Amino acid sequence: MILRLAASSGFCFGVRRAIQMALDASKGRDVIYSIGELIHNPQFVKELEEQGIKVAKEAQDIYDSVVIIRSHGITFQDLQILQANGNIIIDATCPYVSRTHELIQIAIQDGYEVLILGDAKHPEVIGMMSYGNHHTRIIAPGEVPSGIKGKRICLISQTTQKIENLKKLACDILTQVLELKVYNSICLATTQRQNASAALAKDSDLMIVIGGRKSSNTKMLASLCSQYCTTLHIETEEELTADSLLGKERIGLSAGASTPEDRILKVYNKILKINGEEGLATSVHNIPLFKEESC
Repeated sequence: MILRLAASSGFCFGVRRAIQMALDASKGRDVIYSIGELIHNPQFVKELEEQGIKVAKEAQDIYDSVVIIRSHGITFQDLQILQANGNIIIDATCPYVSRTHELIQIAIQDGYEVLILGDAKHPEVIGMMSYGNHHTRIIAPGEVPSGIKGKRICLISQTTQKIENLKKLACDILTQVLELKVYNSICLATTQRQNASAALAKDSDLMIVIGGRKSSNTKMLASLCSQYCTTLHIETEEELTADSLLGKERIGLSAGASTPEDRILKVYNKILKINGEEGLATSVHNIPLFKEESC
């Protein structure tokens, strides 16, 4: 069996930064809050709760407390509520996400109608939408917006979208509008992660993508890899069985931006155990990385 890990797997800069800020803020305090899950990984969120970092569903429920804004950001309205309720606010919004808020406001000031490419139910996109106006719309991948003919349009993307989706939408609407401004707001780490995972999938019989089922970027990775080989999206090693690996000789691993290294390590070692190997890895750095021939 050949077992390899895609480059750039695991925590991204924004998630790592948010977690460290939350852990630092929790020192010496019994409890601090995040509005919504700090990251989209249920096992890790549970570990954070055990360290006093609790999840609050609504901003209006928190008064006179320490509140950390998660890497996805929150809405402008929720931020105002937190401030009005006398909370100490620690802003761990990913800088790439914060930039989209600024760009949307600038575009509106310059007279553009804003189209946001992304998942309307994702907290990052909900937050982006709150910085728009009544003309701002969310466009799902593959959807072609109506009512834009002859208008000045600004197109911006959720940071974890595929660059191909942004390119296609820009091309689809280019001939309909009077003027088109496109911001490539897709995180570079997202693009690198997707490219590395796709390259590994092309050279594998099976891809195992590790990460939360609510994680947008992890779902995107699984969808991308499934174009090239059989793909499993799992949260923990417990979901793997011997049948999952039956007949698979070249197995690739990839992990979303909110997947801790220890989760990747546990999946890797579970595969080794199923394969009857005794020498288990003690660090994610012991896992062989896939390198393309041209590298």
